[in-house]
This record gives sequence, C-alpha cells and structure tokens, in this order.
Amino acid sequence: MKLKIELEHSEEIQKFLCILNLGLLNSLLEGALTFEDAYAYLYRPYVAELLKQNDGNKEIIELFEECCMLEDIRDIAPEKLQDAIRLKQKETLDALKSMSSTEKPMYWLNKFDE
Repeated sequence: MKLKIELEHSEEIQKFLCILNLGLLNSLLEGALTFEDAYAYLYRPYVAELLKQNDGNKEIIELFEECCMLEDIRDIAPEKLQDAIRLKQKETLDALKSMSSTEKPMYWLNKFDE
C-alpha cells in the first residue's frame, strides 16, 4: 500500500502540519509514541526550514522549532514535560484557529475518492 499526500500552498502545508502536530503531541502525552517516533515523523529541523522556504507563519515556524526541543525537556527537566507538551498543544490549536478557512476544502490524500 502506498499513501501519497500532496500539498502545494503554504497555508495548506501549515494546516496539515499543525493537525499532524496535535496528534503527535497527544500521542506523546499519552505514551502512545516515543520521542524517537516523533523525531522520525516530524520533529526535525527540516520541518521549520521547509516552512521558512514556503513563507510560513513565523509563529508556526517557532512552534516546530520548539517541538524539536521537547526531548531535551524530557531529559533535563522531566517534571516540566507534561506542561510543555500541553503548552505546545495550546499554541498549535491557536495557530490553527488563526488560519483562514479555504473557500473550497482541499483533498489531502491524492485520488481520495476515485
């Protein structure tokens, strides 16, 4: 099976990444994923660079840069980790809410209903 997701517009890329980020943060909080999983899926500096190259929102770029540092918080101050994850969840939701709605929803999965 092969899954292909195609996004062309900066705003749609940012929405997709924010929605994905919410799932990762919740999964980390609940122990369903490890930080190694999150790093492999999303929490790499490449994501912030991709957003910069596509004129991403400054707050969203910073959000993803900070999510890359959650593992450091776990290692240095584990007692603060849950609060840090919850803060990133709130910031991600706020960013998602601040994005304008597209007039016509876009299909994220290629050939979704064909």
